[in-house]
Amino acid sequence: MKVFDKKAAIGFVNFDAGAGANNEVEIRIPFDRLKQLSRGKYVMITSDFEHEYYLARLTRGPFYTPDAVSRDSAFARASIVQAENIEFIPDYHGICYAELIGIFNINSSHLSGIQTRPHPKSPVFPLPNEKIEDLLKLQGNMYLGQLSGYSDIRVHFNSNSKSVLPRNIGIFGTVGSGKTNSSQVLIEEASANGWAVIVIDVEGEYISMDQPSSEISNSKALQGLAQKFSIKPEGLKNFQVYYPAGTESKRKDSLEFNIPFGSLSPYELTAIMGMNETQEDRFVSLWDLQKEKILSSPEKKKKGRNQWEDLDKDFPDDESEYPDLTISDMIETLNERLKEEKGSSKASWLVIKRLLGRLKRFGIFDTTEDILDARELIKAGKVSVLDLSNSYTVQVNNIGIAYLLRKVFDQKIKDENLPPTIIFIEEAHTYVSRENAGKMEALMDRLREVTRRGRKRWLGLCFISQQPSHLPDEIFELCNTKIIHQTTGSRNLNALKVSGGNVNEAIWDDVPTLGQGRSIIISPQFQHPIMTNMRICKTNREHTD
Repeated sequence: MKVFDKKAAIGFVNFDAGAGANNEVEIRIPFDRLKQLSRGKYVMITSDFEHEYYLARLTRGPFYTPDAVSRDSAFARASIVQAENIEFIPDYHGICYAELIGIFNINSSHLSGIQTRPHPKSPVFPLPNEKIEDLLKLQGNMYLGQLSGYSDIRVHFNSNSKSVLPRNIGIFGTVGSGKTNSSQVLIEEASANGWAVIVIDVEGEYISMDQPSSEISNSKALQGLAQKFSIKPEGLKNFQVYYPAGTESKRKDSLEFNIPFGSLSPYELTAIMGMNETQEDRFVSLWDLQKEKILSSPEKKKKGRNQWEDLDKDFPDDESEYPDLTISDMIETLNERLKEEKGSSKASWLVIKRLLGRLKRFGIFDTTEDILDARELIKAGKVSVLDLSNSYTVQVNNIGIAYLLRKVFDQKIKDENLPPTIIFIEEAHTYVSRENAGKMEALMDRLREVTRRGRKRWLGLCFISQQPSHLPDEIFELCNTKIIHQTTGSRNLNALKVSGGNVNEAIWDDVPTLGQGRSIIISPQFQHPIMTNMRICKTNREHTD
């Protein structure tokens, strides 16, 4: 005996079409049951085994067709006399198509793979809300929004699982699609659940998240959405904005940070300065000369085992930190070298001097003092925003992000008791573009290190981009979870498709027309791509359009 009475069925499986997809079935729906179904709804279909059902999602339809005759028959076409005066039309039913997701036992929340298909005439039943939540694994402590098509089913992430935040997230969508709102929602929820959150903000959009949303109070529509999602405007309690030395910040309480010149490798510096191969070789030789000068100084010799030697043991490659090294020292050593040079060789060294002078004028690098304390950033529930909106060049910001990743990662290695941490990188395509990936080796190396070894230490990344096609394939591979908002353009869509895995084509068909705030979430936590109406954020956002 089946658990559900056939009288409760909303339809039945039709015969397979010759060109039908292997994971798709056609469902016929009686006229009086049509209101119970819409695209995106989940249903259960009987199987050959007692208490076991197919889980399916309606992907197309319902389409309406006459009873007993084909829709293009003479009888059906002759039924309508005039468009404004329909005297007769045959009785009709609906046809829709559903993607088979898996098979489950009614008494279990485990979803298994499918080896067979439902037989024709198999009854189709609506799926209870609690069963949808169990089968799709929508439970968790991070409230994201509502399942599309269901006003009373919430979608959550589980912050205590290593399958989501520590395994990296990508948020993609066009301008105005809602991706910034989604990133704020994740920031709010992660910090509320004890995560340390660091935001790389290139537009200055996140610098007022310690204030409640001003938009909700000024808009009746947003007030309605706030009520729908059961939220109230609320600012973050533990919040701090940082800005690079040599720039300005809109906030008076922002803290300045710098990047000590000696903390960077010579190859990171040549990338910032845009040197060619010849200039790079000469700069590295200058770096080595300056390093030897400091190591052989009387002050260093007196100390015996010095900090540089310790660093060399910990970092045996070219990325060792040399705290005493400054741009001014390098220029002084270079001036000594220029006295011995002539002709084209001297001209090349003068170019290096000019580039060093430019680097010095930035103000952020010409220091030996490191005032950005990673321990201050990695505090449970704290949100730290690095405001780069008034910064210098993409190359400088690039190195700044690489430097931050290194500091945070090294601190996580030193202290395993630090809270879980996630770093948001806004406008990620600006820094790690497909075209310039070869020129961003320092940053790419840091990203690989964090993603390869960060999960074990509860350290994750979130990439936010409106141009996913500009991102290297490697970035997509790093993102196990993707929140996809409206995306247009064949290149952007193809980039997402390639990285999205085995996702039904009907879902991709929805992506270009997703309304503001709607998203498709693909994540290891869920058993299936989840169409979600993202909740609106509680915190304030600075509009920079």
